[in-house]
Amino acid sequence: MDQDLFQNLTHLLGKDYFESFHGQNYLKSDYQLSKEQWAAFVGELMPAVEHNPILLFNLRPGVKFHDGHLMNADDVRFTYEAIMNPKNLSPRIPDYEPVKTVEVMDPLTVKIVYKRLYSPAIGTWGMGILPEHLLDAHALQKEAFRLGKDPKTFSIRQSAFNRNPVGCGPFKFQNWKSDQYITLDRFDDYWEGPPNYQRYVFRIIPDLLTQEMEFYAGTIDSYEVQPHQVKRLENDPRFQNFSGVAFGYTYIGYNTRRKPFDDPRIRRALGMAIDIEKIIKYVLYGQGEQITGPFVKQTDYYNHAIKPLDYDPSGALKLLETAGWKRNKAGRLEKNGKPFKFTLITNSGNDLRKAILAIVQDAWKQIGIDVHTDLLEWSVFIQERVNKRDFDALILGWQMGIDPDLYQIWHSSQTNLYQLNFVGYKNKEADDLIIKIRQEYNYQRQIEFCHRLHEIIAREQPYTFLYVGKWTAVLDKRIVIKTVDDTGTIRYEKITPTKTGNYNFYFNKWIKLPQVPSFMEKG
Repeated sequence: MDQDLFQNLTHLLGKDYFESFHGQNYLKSDYQLSKEQWAAFVGELMPAVEHNPILLFNLRPGVKFHDGHLMNADDVRFTYEAIMNPKNLSPRIPDYEPVKTVEVMDPLTVKIVYKRLYSPAIGTWGMGILPEHLLDAHALQKEAFRLGKDPKTFSIRQSAFNRNPVGCGPFKFQNWKSDQYITLDRFDDYWEGPPNYQRYVFRIIPDLLTQEMEFYAGTIDSYEVQPHQVKRLENDPRFQNFSGVAFGYTYIGYNTRRKPFDDPRIRRALGMAIDIEKIIKYVLYGQGEQITGPFVKQTDYYNHAIKPLDYDPSGALKLLETAGWKRNKAGRLEKNGKPFKFTLITNSGNDLRKAILAIVQDAWKQIGIDVHTDLLEWSVFIQERVNKRDFDALILGWQMGIDPDLYQIWHSSQTNLYQLNFVGYKNKEADDLIIKIRQEYNYQRQIEFCHRLHEIIAREQPYTFLYVGKWTAVLDKRIVIKTVDDTGTIRYEKITPTKTGNYNFYFNKWIKLPQVPSFMEKG
């Protein structure tokens, strides 16, 4: 509903019109309340002119940032304002556009008032909190002057904070050597108590064989196993392993602003020419499942009634012919004398995507398309090609959450620079369904809307949906969770993944024992 509706009606009906509504007739209480209490509840819960959804967060006291500064409600409000500030170019603005106000009630209480119903609201506030004292306008101005930058245009995006972050988690940032490692040190003032070990080092080891060899040697304790390594590691009795289906998917995205990708027949034909089962078998070694749409496959929102595209190169050629593309004597597709050619890109440093790039290029060449490929360093790939919409087609992946809100990726309002609908997909019915999903609290109706949205996107194929991967991680069996109760009693427990498959959720409580404990030897 338009939140100005009642204000506009007041001009037509008179300022006293809505006073005839007696909200107390629609409220009941299990407790005896005074007239004053009733009036207060009626005003808050049953206002005549506007009824806004509200979230009230009570923050944990005593939480500190890594520089010792207490985290409070002002930091929460500042984080929201930083996301909404256009200077910062945040792609998460749509998550918070439904917010009307963020009010600091006291240092540990934040009141979020929404303009309208917004079912994903609670999940969006799970973001990391920025320290206001380090990133407010005054701090950024000082940094801009120090660096010789224009303070009027200098934003959080340019701040050195991005390479030296300060948070309030169990480990604090120590240093970052690009393409080598990130080092975190124990934060002794963490609200839950200091972690069980002094230092956490995240190493970047591009070579897959080197990863495995270093794990065997004990120089790394855990890593996510590549598909071709699963068979020889998942049953090794020396290690504990965790596995599951990923909450995300890999896809080929087409720039629908460019011809011929503005034609859904072309996009469908390109998908039909790819043997996705071959990719799953030979690139993923069977560690993946084919998908047909944008929702997490393990949820009810995913429409299992929709079947994957058939691998049908001949059918793809027939479909391309209906769009005017025919093979010439040399076997190459052309239309009005112009060849069908374009460039497919992805990021370097990802061997799976590199292999997919080669397979897809070959598949499309088999039906007469001249496909060039390019591997780009990640920052160049994102900043210069994806964010600026300078691509024909690309291979990428999304890591999804359980919530079915797809506004940022698929709504037509999110096709501008630096936004996430970079393929430029636009569909009026899809837009309406995305909004309905956001505003619907009835689970079954949400599922109905999601299934219909899935159907529309699968029909129009702005992406060729490839697969959702299966993941396997291995960990030394000597690593367990250590807890100490109020009496000082120490307990060791087996690491158990969360419902979403996150096995390192309590990684600050891990400890590496001198030998494998007896309860780990059995399983």
